[in-house]
Amino acid sequence: MKQELAVSLYARDILSFGKARALADLSKREFHELLGEREIPRHYTDAELAEDLEYAR
Repeated sequence: MKQELAVSLYARDILSFGKARALADLSKREFHELLGEREIPRHYTDAELAEDLEYAR
């Protein structure tokens, strides 16, 4: 039940990935897999990409 709620709230951009993952009580990988099974794209902005690329340097 928690997973369904977490996926629904994440898909509607009400919860962040981290908050939805915590609500679902899943690891990052498990929540990614759950989103993939439901064909729900990850919310990933250009700003987040730039931040990740900067961190990787």
